[in-house]
Amino acid sequence: MHTDYGYFEEKQLGKPYDIKMLKRLYPFARPYRLLFILSICVVILITLLDLSLPYITKIAIDRYIVPKIEKEYAGEFNNKEDKVRFLEADITDPEIRAIVNKYSDQFKISGSFALISFDDLSGLDKDDLYILRKDDLAGVSLITAIFVGLILLNFALNFLHVILMEYTGQNIMHDLRVRLFVHIQDLSIAFFNKNPVGPLVTRVTNDIQNMNELFTSVVSFVFKDMFLLFGIMFVLISINWKLALISFVVLPFVLYASLYFSS
Repeated sequence: MHTDYGYFEEKQLGKPYDIKMLKRLYPFARPYRLLFILSICVVILITLLDLSLPYITKIAIDRYIVPKIEKEYAGEFNNKEDKVRFLEADITDPEIRAIVNKYSDQFKISGSFALISFDDLSGLDKDDLYILRKDDLAGVSLITAIFVGLILLNFALNFLHVILMEYTGQNIMHDLRVRLFVHIQDLSIAFFNKNPVGPLVTRVTNDIQNMNELFTSVVSFVFKDMFLLFGIMFVLISINWKLALISFVVLPFVLYASLYFSS
């Protein structure tokens, strides 16, 4: 007489992340290693594009929107020492020269350039302001076109990356399902008497689908996040290594918290 009422308790599955299990899955991924390498290259390009977008924004602001021309003048503006941000205009251009002569009390001539405080730009006519900043507007337009182009390229590369990983993952899962199905067919009848059909179906369907998620999502995002992290660290150090080191102070605490809550 059965005492388990037809209930089969499964064995403990073990650790969710098993390096030995991943090594056993490597033969199924080996035929598609070129696709994996291509996918990693696409991820590197996506990371570079993600890093370039904020840097292009920085260029647009510092070079065209609010140029970083800072000089200290004593008594030139409001009769006091002040650190004023100026807009630089090339007076060799006849149109700009006419504007400088028109607002001569607001400009300071320095060689072939004229400087005007950003605070005084509001006092200029709209048409004069457009002529004065036409090069900046052209630069912003160019940066905008580049920015939009990079976004579209980023979208295309992300789409290509998804296609590559899904194609690779589905092929790996197909090979794994065929191998597992053939293995189940070769088992004896006694095996099926001891093991219920439900868990076997789960192994062939749901568990293999979870492995597909491992190949297509987890591995992909791990590489992408890793490249993005090191890329951000490199950019921070190249811009200002002192501020970068200060920002890196919190990394040990973040790492500890991540390991603590993931355990």
